[in-house]
Amino acid sequence: MNFWKVARHVSLISVLLWTASCSELTPLDDSADLAPVQREAHFSILQINDSYKIEGLQNGSVGGFARLRTLRKQLEDAGKQILMLHGGDFLFPSVMSKYLKGDGMVKVLNLMDGNESAFDDRMIAVFGNHEFDDPDPGVLLGRIAQSDFAWVSANVRYRSSESSSGSPLSERLTNAHDVLIKNINGVKVGLFGITLDSQQPPYVSFDYDLEIRRKVISKAIANLKAKGAAVIIALTHQNLDQDQWLAHEFPEINLIIGGHEHFYIEKQAGKTWITKADADIQSAVLHDVRVLSDGSVETRHRKIDVSSKLEKDARVDAEVGKQLERLAEEFSKENKDLNQVLGYTRYLLEGVEPAVRGRETALGNFLTDVIREHMKTDIAFTNGGGIRINDNIPPGPITVYDMEGLFYYDNGLVSFELTGAQIMDVLKNSVSKSHLGDGRFLQVAGLRFKYHAMESNGVYTYSITPADVEVKLRGNAAYQPLDINKNYRVASNDFIWEKGFIDGYTLFSKGAGKSSPTRLDKGTAASFRKTVEEAISKLPDRTIRHQIEGRIIREAQ
Repeated sequence: MNFWKVARHVSLISVLLWTASCSELTPLDDSADLAPVQREAHFSILQINDSYKIEGLQNGSVGGFARLRTLRKQLEDAGKQILMLHGGDFLFPSVMSKYLKGDGMVKVLNLMDGNESAFDDRMIAVFGNHEFDDPDPGVLLGRIAQSDFAWVSANVRYRSSESSSGSPLSERLTNAHDVLIKNINGVKVGLFGITLDSQQPPYVSFDYDLEIRRKVISKAIANLKAKGAAVIIALTHQNLDQDQWLAHEFPEINLIIGGHEHFYIEKQAGKTWITKADADIQSAVLHDVRVLSDGSVETRHRKIDVSSKLEKDARVDAEVGKQLERLAEEFSKENKDLNQVLGYTRYLLEGVEPAVRGRETALGNFLTDVIREHMKTDIAFTNGGGIRINDNIPPGPITVYDMEGLFYYDNGLVSFELTGAQIMDVLKNSVSKSHLGDGRFLQVAGLRFKYHAMESNGVYTYSITPADVEVKLRGNAAYQPLDINKNYRVASNDFIWEKGFIDGYTLFSKGAGKSSPTRLDKGTAASFRKTVEEAISKLPDRTIRHQIEGRIIREAQ
């Protein structure tokens, strides 16, 4: 599979209906040098978030930075004043960044203005939680310094030692800012950034506890108002519910440009729109912002699909190819061939996160069947958050590159016993945040179940009863009802067994109370990746033939 030789096509942009909102500006401080707007002025925002594969998905046929550059250029050529905003998560995690330490990603992003030697004054990024994946703080600091664009964060603090309280990154790097004002088409646009604290590296602290966060945001907004901001934008990387809190708590924010969820979201909270694009630039969001002569602000937005209809920018595509060659060279140093074919799939294997974190997939069925067979258990499950490829494998070859993506983290396999009642608890937690694409969602083997989804005013609740669950005992051909009093042999990955409590699986907490069930295996976890590769090698024609078969059914109430 060659990832950088993809045909170019004639560009067409898919245009959806506009959605609109209008919000009033909070009166500005009379003592500030405001230069108030006396005429109607407008500008546009091009929004992306959570981008990992520079070449795009499905062998480069969808998304990718070369098409994004084309889109931005088309908009600018049409006369739009564009501010490009990234909602975080691009340095890590990806196969490329695992080997190139984020360098390839920054080099491609530096070309988004079409000029590799100039600072892009119209591009701003917020820190995603995965920006802090590398344990070496020098990697993060180096990538920020290397960036020909600005970073913004009101709540991330760099710590030179674990005993330090930390200081703003703006005190260390000239292109990192607590808040930022951009003058676009005569409009002072104020931005601040907020990042959730799910990562806890020793070299970073987060002002994210609720009361501290409230003070940080209040200070940031006051600072922007004092600088004369006519429009206030929050650039965030956090869960949607926290974005909604932000909008309700601070209604003076005109737009919340977000990341973290990996699928398109548009949500209005009060008068403020919250938007997030599909991960890996499968889509972008285009905002039209108007500041009226009376100081009020109107915003409209539309989703743009970044498909093969958009031609790839030649300069960016060449850089993408160069970085992929670098990645191939790193593989060769370890006697690996990036494009080595390990097997084939007859049908599409969906690995994009909205799929593996929200519903049954053929890929999930195959992986859990492999676990169940290798560990000789009745049931197997693995968390969607552990399937890291965030891409689909089309019918055809499966390569080393695919495996590197699937097993970015190569967990081990473990087995244990659970009662039917405990299995019920596990399944209820699995679906509890399925509407958000949360990583706790399980792909399963040896059982099938349905769950009931209810929604009221944007609040989702889910229920499962024992009658909704059936189990296929090892050696049996037929499913039978779950017995809540019976013990079942179960297999999963060692992350769930040791740290499942992080995702709400309170039963699994080896590191926090040591309550995980006793292991049935010999105590040396088998490599998940090696087990899967061996299973593929033993298939007829080395071909996966799995499809969706009704293991997980969602019923709307």
